[in-house]
Amino acid sequence: MYAFAIVALLALATVKLVDFLTDAVPAIKNMKSLLTFVLGIGAVLLLDYSLFDSFGITVRNHATGIWMTGMMVSGMTVPWRAMFGYLTHDKAASDETLGEHRVMRAA
Repeated sequence: MYAFAIVALLALATVKLVDFLTDAVPAIKNMKSLLTFVLGIGAVLLLDYSLFDSFGITVRNHATGIWMTGMMVSGMTVPWRAMFGYLTHDKAASDETLGEHRVMRAA
């Protein structure tokens, strides 16, 4: 249970760090999704944390377990964004799948 909470809270930290960075540096505002993946996977790599090890699941390659945990953290940011969009006025950006859907480039 605590292992899942670590993944969920790392995802929350990733969401808020991406929001902070995109507010501080307007040039990266359209790259929120890419930045979310990079920071989510980077945080897990930095911590050397594998969810599989926490649950006692044997993975042949330890690095693969860490990378997959990073993908889980990045994927877990979607429910956080959906919840924030539901509870507040904060809607998803144009490069994300939630919120308003509009064409990213003019035809």
